[in-house]
Amino acid sequence: MKNPKVGDKIYIPSECYISHGSDDVDGGLATVKNVTKVNKYTYIEVKENPGTEYVWEYLSKKQEKLKKEFGKKKARKCPDIDTPWIEEGDTVDGKVYHGPPIW
Repeated sequence: MKNPKVGDKIYIPSECYISHGSDDVDGGLATVKNVTKVNKYTYIEVKENPGTEYVWEYLSKKQEKLKKEFGKKKARKCPDIDTPWIEEGDTVDGKVYHGPPIW
């Protein structure tokens, strides 16, 4: 599949994070904002998820599957709260953790 150009529409997957929910995104159609070639890889940034770069050589192989999954649905940010991995009172290795949050 050819490298996309700025302004092209591509599909991106959904991403949901436990400890940094502010980076969550609903997958779907997205508009290419930037294309950067570094060595043998092409990095794609989209308007709907700024600051995240996708490796086109990997993502291009998923375009048909993502198209079937999302159809005409547009990608969008869907942030929620950021939470630490381990907090006071969590059970870790069978013991209750007492200490500062671990991010």
